[in-house]
Amino acid sequence: MVPLQLDWIHIQEILDKWKPGWTEADWWGLDNPFEKLLGSILVQHTTWSNASRGLKRLRAKGWNRSERVARVPDEQLMEAIRPAGFYQNKAATIHRVCRWLNGYGGIRPVAANFSRDRLREELLTIKGIGPETADMLLLYVFGKTSFIGDTYTRRLMLRLRGVKMDDRDIRQSVLSQIRNQDVLRRFHALIVELGKEHCKKRRPRCHSCPFREECIYVEAGGETGGR
Repeated sequence: MVPLQLDWIHIQEILDKWKPGWTEADWWGLDNPFEKLLGSILVQHTTWSNASRGLKRLRAKGWNRSERVARVPDEQLMEAIRPAGFYQNKAATIHRVCRWLNGYGGIRPVAANFSRDRLREELLTIKGIGPETADMLLLYVFGKTSFIGDTYTRRLMLRLRGVKMDDRDIRQSVLSQIRNQDVLRRFHALIVELGKEHCKKRRPRCHSCPFREECIYVEAGGETGGR
């Protein structure tokens, strides 16, 4: 069992100092909650650049509301999101989520009427929505207190502290120390940015990483091979 009391607040503070003034809006480049929902699905198994291309094509067609997207024929939706890859599966997931969402009246009624845990259970019953996407939607779309135990966070904790964690471990551990939604959203976004800029899967840029002075991976010679 992974201990819950890891130093998440310290990690969050280091990341805050790394990019002072940087916001969640800088990360997403979006304000519309429904577009964030679409983006969370489109980014599965691809880069944000590809997901964003698909999202822009949906926006250009005026398909940026759940009731509109639910009526778009399968073939047209697939063609619009083709740049995001896996477009057949993603189109089917988007249609399922939109129908589910419309059945409850939209994002605001769902956010108001569902507890976090019940909403997470509901989301996980929708084919194509896994734990990581469900937590993304909870935190960034529905305004629930959650956290995303994604690849970037798992890699950071393995390298930084030598602790192997799954998404459930991470979510419970972070939420045991941090509950503010604004902080949680920014914290997750900063971890993703760290993973893209420094803590890469291959050839990490440890020499300029804000954690270089306290990272187990660096101490073990990570920049010259390591783990």
